[in-house]
Amino acid sequence: MSTTSAIPQNNPVKLKDDMRQQTDYGPKMFELLQSWRKVLLPSLLLVVILAIWEYVADKELMSRLVLAGPSQIVAALIDQWPVILDNAGVTVAQALIGFVAGNALGLLVAIVFVHSAIIRRTLYPLSIGAEAIPFIAIIPVLILWLGNGMAPKIFIITIHTFFPMLINAVRGLKSADNDVSEMLYTFGASTRQRLFMVRLPASVPFLFNALKLSACGSIVTSLVAEWLASERGLGYLIVDYGQDYKIPELWATALLASAISMAVYGLVVWAEYLCTPWKRNRHSSF
Repeated sequence: MSTTSAIPQNNPVKLKDDMRQQTDYGPKMFELLQSWRKVLLPSLLLVVILAIWEYVADKELMSRLVLAGPSQIVAALIDQWPVILDNAGVTVAQALIGFVAGNALGLLVAIVFVHSAIIRRTLYPLSIGAEAIPFIAIIPVLILWLGNGMAPKIFIITIHTFFPMLINAVRGLKSADNDVSEMLYTFGASTRQRLFMVRLPASVPFLFNALKLSACGSIVTSLVAEWLASERGLGYLIVDYGQDYKIPELWATALLASAISMAVYGLVVWAEYLCTPWKRNRHSSF
């Protein structure tokens, strides 16, 4: 029997595949570690903050009239969940109705401004000036007009979300490529066709900037309006718990309102991700 037959023969194709797999393994592991780092580090920081928070509340390093521990807050949230959930529905309904109405109205007015120079020059400066008016201060007047229900809160939220959308939508619609618009005009495209084919697609980033600005602002405005005058809602509940010195319940309600605000903002960011595919391949520098 020949000794050379016992020596395994190396396959060049197999060696090349093995080398390619080894070279691909490094970048994949690096990407995996990067993704884990983005999740693990904030999670560890959150755990540390909660542990310190619980320790400070348990040892009464701060007054119980000011700070409640996470365990107390969770227990209060579970105990008062039906009441808090019922009032959260009022706050969210007001915020979402005002959010949709204000942004839709702002976009429609911006389209009118872009297509009519006379209207834009007449009303746009007034719109910019009206943004500085503290509309929260006129809630007592609105209550006299509209009653102490959801209507005055929805009106204030609509006004609050209207101006960011108006300003950003005007900028976005005017940022469209004039050469493309003129080319479509020479091909016989109507004003409506040029709006939907050129102006609106060009304004998408600006529109989402406005939506992100008003996403959290609509919840905050709803809460502030309920603080001033309301009989239902998370803002009303926070004031009621504060007057009764129910600190764990107050913290539970406030944290739930914060979570709702972040959830609304997250939905807008997710919608932006779906509607702007050209941004998906951009990597963050963190």
